Formats: sequence, C-alpha cells, structure tokens
Amino acid sequence: MVEKKERDRSHHERLFKASMSPIRRQIVAAIGVQGKSREELKKELNLTEFQFKFNLDWLIREGFVVEENGRLKLTDDGIELLEAG
Repeated sequence: MVEKKERDRSHHERLFKASMSPIRRQIVAAIGVQGKSREELKKELNLTEFQFKFNLDWLIREGFVVEENGRLKLTDDGIELLEAG
C-alpha cells in the first residue's frame, strides 16, 4: 500500500511541476494527440533554442513525451497533463 501512495505522490508532484511551466504546457498542447516532429514544433512555438530543448528534454525525461520514428508523442501522463489544461 505504501508503494502505491508513494507512486501517486510522485506522479502528482511531476504533474504539478509540469503544469506550473507555461512553456511545458505550451509544448504539450502543441504536440497534442496527433504528435509532431521537432521541426514542426519549433516552427509553431516561438521559443529560443534553449527554452525549447530544456523544456522538451525535461518532458521526455519525466515521461510526458516520447520520441518515436522522428515524431514526438504524448504518453498517458502527457495526455493527462494536456487534459488538465
């Protein structure tokens, strides 16, 4: 039971950290349910290279986004973040 509680707590903390960043929310919204390439995302978002890479890398590392066959896609956690607005 403790493991589930810890997982839920860390899950909520990660969602909270992701949702507190307007840039991360913007990236997640731009990827959407269809997914996008890095190039499409860069064109759509008006971010510096640092802002783009730093925040996208964070979203990937924390499990909100995955890159498959050159396309960025939301994980289940990413979709949850997207739906949370």
